[in-house]
Amino acid sequence: MLPIIEVKNLSKSYQKKEVLKNLNVQIYPGDRVAILGANGCGKTTFVEMISNFLKPTAGEIIINLDSNIKKDVGIQFQEGYWPIGIRIKDMIKFYRKVYENFSPAYEKMLEEVFELDKIKNTNLQKLSGGQKQRFNAMLAVINNPKIVILDELTTGLDIELQYKILNFFNEYTINNNKTLLIVSHHPEEVEMLCNRILLFGNKSILLDCPIKEVKNKFGSIRNLMNLYFKGEIKHENYSK
Repeated sequence: MLPIIEVKNLSKSYQKKEVLKNLNVQIYPGDRVAILGANGCGKTTFVEMISNFLKPTAGEIIINLDSNIKKDVGIQFQEGYWPIGIRIKDMIKFYRKVYENFSPAYEKMLEEVFELDKIKNTNLQKLSGGQKQRFNAMLAVINNPKIVILDELTTGLDIELQYKILNFFNEYTINNNKTLLIVSHHPEEVEMLCNRILLFGNKSILLDCPIKEVKNKFGSIRNLMNLYFKGEIKHENYSK
């Protein structure tokens, strides 16, 4: 099977600070991959390079899609910057014109899942943290992309809404064979949504492993991360 994403000898530096060095990884259609690691280890940098919002310092990322890559990669950002006065319904109207497959039925379903129907007239600058998170998550799938990238999906959401949105993404990615990359600090979220992990550390990928193997070896994602933060997961000791 041809990988949908090929990362070859990828490095990224900010001025003199090297964040990622010589990464090589392949991600296949239908993979649901958790990007794990400590703050500042390059997780968000990695997915932003895949989504073409950042350029690598060295190496390359190949996206094997026949269609328009910008229309087939959806990303949920932590922050959103919009013109003053723009409302949720204005953004939805804009996307309705841009994406020809954005049907009224799909629009209604997304509004219900992310509970945006009652705040459609709200100015985007006035959204609460949780409302902004829901809106950004909805934008990641508004174009029904083949690759979905999520960054801290459930941050700022109450527990009921967390389960609702997690269930949506679980069914959406599996039933439609979507490729998922999610940056997360929540082990239970990872076990629910993903079938594979990439554990980042020391500017590289320390562990590339199916979730089943992680559970067999460590018991749970949480146990793995406890060992990671104790410094007991080393690149030379663990591999896919």
